[in-house]
Amino acid sequence: MVRLSGKYSFGLVLIVLFLLPSFIYGQDLGSSTEVLKKSGKQTSVKRKTPPRKRTTPSKNARRTTSPKKESTADKTTAETEQKKPEKIIDIKPANQIVINVGEKTSGDFNEFFEKSIEEGNNFRNERNYTEAEVSYLRAQSLKTDDSRAIYGLGNLYSDQGRWEEAEKAYRAAILLEPDSPDAYIALSFVLTQPIAGTSLLERYNEAEKFSRRAIELDPKNAIAHDQLGVSLELQGNVSEETRGYYEKAVKLDPTFALAFAHLGRLLRKKGLTAESSMAYVNSIQYAVDVPTMILVADVMQSQQKYLESEQLLRRALREDPKHPTALYLLGRALTTRGSFDEAEAVLKKSAEVSPKSFVSYTLLGSLFLRRGKFDEAENYLEEALKVVSPNEQKRLALDFEAVGDGFMEAGKKRDAARVYQKAVALDEKRTDLVGKLNKAQTN
Repeated sequence: MVRLSGKYSFGLVLIVLFLLPSFIYGQDLGSSTEVLKKSGKQTSVKRKTPPRKRTTPSKNARRTTSPKKESTADKTTAETEQKKPEKIIDIKPANQIVINVGEKTSGDFNEFFEKSIEEGNNFRNERNYTEAEVSYLRAQSLKTDDSRAIYGLGNLYSDQGRWEEAEKAYRAAILLEPDSPDAYIALSFVLTQPIAGTSLLERYNEAEKFSRRAIELDPKNAIAHDQLGVSLELQGNVSEETRGYYEKAVKLDPTFALAFAHLGRLLRKKGLTAESSMAYVNSIQYAVDVPTMILVADVMQSQQKYLESEQLLRRALREDPKHPTALYLLGRALTTRGSFDEAEAVLKKSAEVSPKSFVSYTLLGSLFLRRGKFDEAENYLEEALKVVSPNEQKRLALDFEAVGDGFMEAGKKRDAARVYQKAVALDEKRTDLVGKLNKAQTN
């Protein structure tokens, strides 16, 4: 975590805070933003019901996959087994709605479960995340050993960049389906999202372990090989081993746009400019669906290719105008090149679509900070405070600190003191913050 002492100028704090989202809210090596999309190869698990379609970070994915309904015979079997469902694992994040687990509603039990899943899928398609979450949580409470609701929760949390909540869901999925490569890929992906306040190296090591497990279960899974390359690269491994996993992914799937983007980034690091450019060309050529456009755009932003990413994101938003990740990535790109008015509109729309998205509020705070509108910056950081996780508190403290610095330079000591108090409450061990607060409170 970046620590800024009192000797740093407001300008430097501002620069650092603006750059932080580019490596905190997505893989700094180019992460997916809409994880778990349906892969071209269906992996089945031995269950009493038909194999359930699931999603993985893929090249040709639609934004959701509606699970198959159980047959009448399967329903009868499941109905007998599911009379008294017991909760397997608590995957509800803090401050979320509470479902009375095991409380049977009127009507057919399985029919109500299927209806909840269908509603969750439909709401997610419509980008109505609040109602989608309610539906999936209801379904999960009704049939705790059916993975579809858990995957639905993980997917919608991933849509919004709510990585810690997505992690809980996918860990629960592994408990239910320990032989499913999809579950391991999902968790590996989430673990490669840098979350402030955590041990990133431990997370990346664990991501590597899970992606290797996915390959053991499905040696021809292109997504697993690509994800293993990402987890190794995040650990600083830019050797031929990492390159080999990316190349294996595109060999298994010659139109795998995300793997080409990752390969292009790695080759650029190795100084192989011509090969890198060709890989990027392939990634853009094969990015034909909305999720993949966003994936590739995120990789480009990690390499400061904001203009190229903007073109992909605009294409994605023409097809899916309410995609929250596409919106905040476009807002970040626009802010970077100084298009503040459009960036403001785009980021506000992202926050409207995904009201629990921490990143949208902090990016809005950074935007207004850059424009010298400290009151508005503080207001959006207050919104971020409502949804901040424990691991993100120190990150948010830096945002409040920068706004406090802005007030101080503007001669508004009372306002600065108020904002510094919020920063201290989030990171009370920062002695330099306490010093700034004391200085702002003196006449």
